[in-house]
Amino acid sequence: MPTLADLFSLDPNVERLGLVPRLRGSLASDYGLGREMQNSVMFEGKKGFMPDVIAPKILYDFIRAVKAPGRAARGEALDEEEALNTALNMFGGGLATSGGTPLGSLGMGARVGGKTIRELLYGDKPNLTPAEKSAITRFEKEIQNPTAFEREVMRATGKTQIQPTPNMVMINEIGKHPSYLVDKIIVPVSSDLSSSGGAVSQIAGVPLNKNVVRQGGFHYMLQKPNIEEQVAFASEPSAASSKLANLNLYGDKDVIGVSLGMSPSGTNFSHHVAQGMVRQLGTLKPRPEAIQKLNVEIQNYPVINQETKKVTYPFRDFAGVDSPNIEEQMKGNGELRKAIVEVMGKAEYRKEGFPRYEDTLAAMNNPEFRQGEAGRAMFSAIPGRGLVDPSFQHESYSKGIPGIYQGGLLNSQGQVVGAPVQLLMPKTYERMTKAGKTPHGIARSMQVAHHGEKFTEEALDPLMTFLGY
Repeated sequence: MPTLADLFSLDPNVERLGLVPRLRGSLASDYGLGREMQNSVMFEGKKGFMPDVIAPKILYDFIRAVKAPGRAARGEALDEEEALNTALNMFGGGLATSGGTPLGSLGMGARVGGKTIRELLYGDKPNLTPAEKSAITRFEKEIQNPTAFEREVMRATGKTQIQPTPNMVMINEIGKHPSYLVDKIIVPVSSDLSSSGGAVSQIAGVPLNKNVVRQGGFHYMLQKPNIEEQVAFASEPSAASSKLANLNLYGDKDVIGVSLGMSPSGTNFSHHVAQGMVRQLGTLKPRPEAIQKLNVEIQNYPVINQETKKVTYPFRDFAGVDSPNIEEQMKGNGELRKAIVEVMGKAEYRKEGFPRYEDTLAAMNNPEFRQGEAGRAMFSAIPGRGLVDPSFQHESYSKGIPGIYQGGLLNSQGQVVGAPVQLLMPKTYERMTKAGKTPHGIARSMQVAHHGEKFTEEALDPLMTFLGY
């Protein structure tokens, strides 16, 4: 009696006609069995599989997916018969029976984790547009890759899991009435939108081989050690030095650093997303050939100097995402982290079963934070003090910007919120607009250049109106 592995091996006795492999001379019709038996994957009355199985390749792929190390890592121990049953159930139970869904026409009745592709992508939406129907077709093709299918089963049946972070103590946000800003000099300090607090152990159903600790965003300065040591923000040494110089431009005047939200993808530079994607690879296990292709693309990733526009290729010696020291390579190298995320997040690698970028970003970013909002967290600058080395170890950034946490803008409902940066720095925004800068150009300038503006009584009324007063 051949085993399931025998049937799907590359043994010369397995004949493949198109997409249907079978043992030579093993068609059910050869044994005089009826049509119903011929069109089914049948089990012998006892254990084991009949030698006359007609097995589509996609069923083999699904069985491989079920028995992949990623599922074993979750404690599932399946023998061949159980694996087949599980694969059929995941797919909707139709492949092996008469009336099953043939390869290449999975259609809207196909199932992933108990849901049709239509349900998975669009829920119970009654009518689909042509673009949405095309998306279903693309998804069908993508999940014919067994690694991508396994990832999508995990996504359909699992969720993101975040554990409490040991020894991370944060104070509660403090609300400041907007009138607090009058006569103070406002300096924007860019912040990514990542969360602070919580250790991510699973992303959209995909387990990580090591938790990712969320440490960034507007709430970085709420960490109790940072409060005690008067550390307001953290960054790489050069960026931290530049922003400190911006804060010190105004001498002993009352300078307030206000958080300014970057784009959601700004988190690519920190450890959060890069670690999150790399730490899913042990579960997903993309093909070695795909990993090698990814590594080569990262080695050839161009970095453009924003000032000189010079292009360099600093990762020629990158050892690879599958290297034993990948974590060490990423530490302290934001440009490399960004390169890993941007390359791995491409559609061609998603189709190979690599982690989904959007899932990882959603697990790391705080949905309450918004691009371009300012004042969710504010601090008083400390004139004359240099960069500090915080005792709170941030996995992305080594240098701290000194400052005393003051709170965030308080709206009329008593909530701590942010406001559009143009309401806090209206003259600066107006000046750049008249100079012909686009909103994107203004946002970029606010992020990297030195700016500061005295907040006036005249500016208070529009801000108060926005906050609901």
